Amino acid sequence: MLKLTPQADLGVFYDADSARYAAGCAQDYTQTVTRDAFAAFYAECPSIGFESDGAPIGGILFDGEQAHIAVLPRYHGLWALLLKPALQWLFSLKSEILVAVENDNHRCLRFMERHGWQRIEARGDDIIYRITPQGGLRKTEYPRPHRNGAPAARAAGPAFFGASPCLQPQ
Repeated sequence: MLKLTPQADLGVFYDADSARYAAGCAQDYTQTVTRDAFAAFYAECPSIGFESDGAPIGGILFDGEQAHIAVLPRYHGLWALLLKPALQWLFSLKSEILVAVENDNHRCLRFMERHGWQRIEARGDDIIYRITPQGGLRKTEYPRPHRNGAPAARAAGPAFFGASPCLQPQ
């Protein structure tokens, strides 16, 4: 059974990122960024985890500007069932999110294009996308925050337990 958890397991998130870089031609990620350094850097950032049958499989981190999504390779495609509630959580933090995708991450690029999110620029080796509620090819709308910055009331669904502050969304 797939479900959201109140916080991403940073060790699993690191493993998912490591698997991505090990498969590509990028510099060895694990030599550049250690598990402890990764966990310390993101420890205070808001996050939401993905779980399958009680085991963590990935999640989303939000650093105040960009969303970072990582999922263990064997769960690619399966976690998509959590996309709508995960984006509801993300858009409760900020109504416009940037996502940087490495230009050699073809799986993620196809994912972004398939969902119709706007490609706004190339920056170094990254392609930057802007994702907004109802900004892609969705047929159902994600809740939008109120104009004063307070999160919109959530419909019945997963509860999100107090995300910790990292960079405060503006």
